[in-house]
Amino acid sequence: MHKIKIESGLHLTKIFKAGIMRNQKSFTLIELLVVITVIGMLFSIAFVATREAAKKARDEKRISDLKNLQKALLIYYDKHGYMPINRNPGYGYCDDQPNFLQELVDDGLISTNPKDPSSPTRRYCYYDYGSGNDKGALLVATLETYTGTTGLPPSCRPWAPGQNWCDQSNNSYYCLCTPY
Repeated sequence: MHKIKIESGLHLTKIFKAGIMRNQKSFTLIELLVVITVIGMLFSIAFVATREAAKKARDEKRISDLKNLQKALLIYYDKHGYMPINRNPGYGYCDDQPNFLQELVDDGLISTNPKDPSSPTRRYCYYDYGSGNDKGALLVATLETYTGTTGLPPSCRPWAPGQNWCDQSNNSYYCLCTPY
């Protein structure tokens, strides 16, 4: 009898396991592929949206930085009677050059030398065109998400199309003129 119980117990266990296996539902390969595809599409949409939001945030920081630099330049001019030196005459004096706008740091108008958030691939640049004109001290940054900055106030466009960065053509340069 003992032998029969073991055999019947084993037999019932096999039948029980087989019944569970038959009643358990599983996903087909097609269903799994559809779910994986949908999840992948949702992930890629979220990734693109996050990337675009980060670009816009960097552009807003650039615009804010240039406006703050413009205020610092005007205070510097009021204090000294002249603008900081363009240490690269005839060309842009940009944030990849040593001591970029160091005069503003030395006067305590800004805490550190300004750098573009995407430096070294993008730069802040400074040009001093002198007093008595519509350009004065010019600050330039390249934006990532905006184009046609002629309509993005207060970006200035003192030159005709095709002359330089801050001309009236459709481009992504954000320019701030600081006449003095």
